[in-house]
Amino acid sequence: MKFTINQYFSKQNSRCGYCKGTKCSISHGMHSYTMFPEDYQELIDRGWRRSGLYCYKPLNNETCCPCYTIKCDALEFKLNKSHKKILKRMTRFLRDGKKDKNEETDRTGDFSKDAVGSCVDIDEDDCGGGTDKQSASVGGINDEPREPKLPIPNINFDVIAAANQERHEEAQRSPEHFDDQVPTEVENPVIATETECASKSSCDGSNQQRKKAKTIRLERRQAKLAAKGIEVSNCETSASKKQKVSQGKTLADYFADASANDKHKLQLKLVHVEGQEFKDTLKNSYALYQKYQTVVHKDPPTKITDYLEFLQESPLKYTKPRSGPQDGYGSFHQQYWLDDKLIAVGVIDILPHCVSSVYFFYDPDYSFLSLGTYGSLREIDLVQQLAKKVPALKYYYMGFYIHSCPKMRYKGRLEPSYLLCPEAYTWHLLTDETRRKLDESKYQRLNSNTDAQDVENFQTSDLSKVMLLYDNAYLTYHRYIQSLNIPTIDNMLDAIRSRIYKKITGDDDDRDLIIEYGKLVGKSLAHRMLYVKT
Repeated sequence: MKFTINQYFSKQNSRCGYCKGTKCSISHGMHSYTMFPEDYQELIDRGWRRSGLYCYKPLNNETCCPCYTIKCDALEFKLNKSHKKILKRMTRFLRDGKKDKNEETDRTGDFSKDAVGSCVDIDEDDCGGGTDKQSASVGGINDEPREPKLPIPNINFDVIAAANQERHEEAQRSPEHFDDQVPTEVENPVIATETECASKSSCDGSNQQRKKAKTIRLERRQAKLAAKGIEVSNCETSASKKQKVSQGKTLADYFADASANDKHKLQLKLVHVEGQEFKDTLKNSYALYQKYQTVVHKDPPTKITDYLEFLQESPLKYTKPRSGPQDGYGSFHQQYWLDDKLIAVGVIDILPHCVSSVYFFYDPDYSFLSLGTYGSLREIDLVQQLAKKVPALKYYYMGFYIHSCPKMRYKGRLEPSYLLCPEAYTWHLLTDETRRKLDESKYQRLNSNTDAQDVENFQTSDLSKVMLLYDNAYLTYHRYIQSLNIPTIDNMLDAIRSRIYKKITGDDDDRDLIIEYGKLVGKSLAHRMLYVKT
């Protein structure tokens, strides 16, 4: 099947997992039968996110807790002091198996010791926020909007492909959906301008790396010696050497500290959710998930039945282009094996421009290792490694940044991070000024340029080219309207034909819904993906 296929549900009101309000979380949603990674990349760049097969887009100007898509530039990522402390703690534990007394934590208490990174949709405590036990109930998988309990038509891909052989073969030759096509990054002039501004320290100064006090003192001492005519030695002191090494140490350097003599071995395995290795370790990962949800999120064991539905099922079609990542694009589990024991799993999507984190769960017995933050650092490292072969794949997406929920602000602590404007769909550096504006009003346009518009803005005139899946056939909305058996209005405009058809038959051609759908997914995707017309 060479098309992304979606069943659109329109606006949904549900319980909010962040403010705990009822029916105040407002979003649009759709069930995705199958989806190409490049299509999902474009969707998340328009504020969408998936949970299993359900894709949803919060209506930020109406919902109780606005959700801003957040990403980190992995190639520009800077380790801070707390990140280094967590990495050294892991290295020390692997080396000798010991842990400091002050690193011990109560499994049901504060998971936040020294962890300030982003764990991405897991308990916020592990990332360094609140210290109360209740915060473990924020940011869990049950806090995401659920697919409405509406009838979902069964779709037989083989029947559809056979009924549309010509269009199916045409799609196989299409550059957008050809498996051997090199993914290309579409340049957006408005985005380029914003990114250029964000990358310059002159914008707000927040991107500058501050010098440490020790470095400043050393520079002052050298300047005084030079003023007195004393030659400054070319040989650095041992302290300055250590400082230079520390400042220059990368994520990869920390992860390479493992030795053959270490007491413990930590191995990471990247497994595709439809692969045999995933099936072989399903029992291990499900047991770990049950333990995590029970201990950290306080879910009753009898209610933990959604593992496969949300963390294994994915609409993303596995593709492996020649010039893409070695493991291809699609949905994966990154497994963390300590010796022969599975202690953590990162659920991720690898897309043309990013690694998108879906969920992360771990063994609470190892909470002293700050596995949530450690996992996010490992996923940033994965992006950095993938970018060596696929330069466009350089971002780490962390889901949503929810400023109105203080316990969910931890995602902004990976720097540099960018938020998506919910109107112009441009990216903007998350700064203290941005936070101040969000403090004043939880909904912000973010793009201060009022002339900047959505370049994929869907107009009514674009309706005729929207792709539909109707009665197992691919066709445009225009062809669908023309096929309606109402001879007396054959020459009328599509909009008039639609209204008369509805009045005569009582049936609905979904015209208003399709326009709403087109505005949310954007013109290009509306003309490329298949909208299921029932």
